[in-house]
Amino acid sequence: MRAVMQRLLFSESSANLGGQELQILQQMQELQRRGIEARLLCRPTSRIADVAAQQGLITIPIAFRNSLHLRSISEVARHIRTWRPDVVISHSGHDTNICALAARLSGRRPLLIRVRTYQPGMPSAWTYNHLTDLTLVPSEEMRRKLLANPRIDAQRIHVLYPGLALEQLADEAQSPLPEAVATWLAAHPGPLLVQAAMLRGEKGHAVLLDAIAQLVGHFPTLRCVMAGEGALRETLAATIREKNLSEHVLLAGLVPQIGALYRRADLLVMPSLVGPLGMSQSEALSLGLPVVASRTGGIPETIEDGRSGLLVAPGDVAAWVKALTWALEHPQEMRNMALIGGEFVRSHFSLSANIDQLLVHISNHVLPT
Repeated sequence: MRAVMQRLLFSESSANLGGQELQILQQMQELQRRGIEARLLCRPTSRIADVAAQQGLITIPIAFRNSLHLRSISEVARHIRTWRPDVVISHSGHDTNICALAARLSGRRPLLIRVRTYQPGMPSAWTYNHLTDLTLVPSEEMRRKLLANPRIDAQRIHVLYPGLALEQLADEAQSPLPEAVATWLAAHPGPLLVQAAMLRGEKGHAVLLDAIAQLVGHFPTLRCVMAGEGALRETLAATIREKNLSEHVLLAGLVPQIGALYRRADLLVMPSLVGPLGMSQSEALSLGLPVVASRTGGIPETIEDGRSGLLVAPGDVAAWVKALTWALEHPQEMRNMALIGGEFVRSHFSLSANIDQLLVHISNHVLPT
């Protein structure tokens, strides 16, 4: 068993801001409310650095140019040596490798934890068995995917379900929308779909656009707000123009208080092609917003098809058109499902439960020597 933890160091080398990055910030806030110091190693020009500064959280600028960037290794090792964290939790490729090397060079090795939300292809046993002490994944499905390699030590892979700041989300729901979003919605009345996800291929935005192009024939006032940032923005904007959907779909960028958008929506859609678990569907359900999501990855661990939401085959545009048509034509049935889903979310995915379980995982691992 470990001594009581006092300091926890997070690392994130991604320049973007999505669910994983927002989760880090929420965890930092909750840890500090519990009297545990938390800091974040991140790129100085990253979006997470900007948002962390707005929230008054401490960040340490690290370049994280690649997995073997010598200056980054040196700076991380120096920070570990001087600040003396009990635990380092890394989230992306470059920072995981750099923190693992730096910790071993620091002269005082903390417990090393890796958070893994995606695994393309067959996982390497060496990285999971030797690079860090423990890997945390967001779903049982993700754990099964990693353990498809029988050489990976199953004792090193554990599930930590994401945590939602439910009270904060409820407060956000009463906030005003960003002016540009509010203006667009006022000019485009009608049923509203919301997708909240980074603009990346695996999130299924293209599938949803194909479905909407068919749905508007039956629902001529249908609207969709896609909230999120990412590399596909220009590609999606071009597709919206090509499909003549400019009056139906808004690329809203990051909506800081996403609860405000959920409160005004009729459906939350999550057409992911792959998904370790996802958070937006659980956020929506906690506010009573009905959900239609892909039956992929860990998403079915959060939604029971036909009882707390609808699950659809990923990438199947015809199936998405059918499911969304039914959902839009049966709003009361969908709201009833959302009430059931909300009860499940509140009992399984609170931020407090997430931190409680994180601390259990940490306490169950012996300090490395």
